Amino acid sequence: MVEIEFLDVLGMKVKSQYRELLISPAPDTTAEADAFVDLPERHRSRYTRLLVSDGTTDGFVICGSLRVHGT
Repeated sequence: MVEIEFLDVLGMKVKSQYRELLISPAPDTTAEADAFVDLPERHRSRYTRLLVSDGTTDGFVICGSLRVHGT
């Protein structure tokens, strides 16, 4: 089992569980994330914008960092 811990989260839209988890950098403008979190330009460099998906359903996380824990 792998646990992903998102730290300093400003906003997210994710499922509670994923059979398969794909995480990748999001483009600078993600319409859904932009509508959800109004992040001023001066703070954008402090946060990472990530696409979170299982291959069929996409979500996002805007966070300061992430940790991966494996068991």
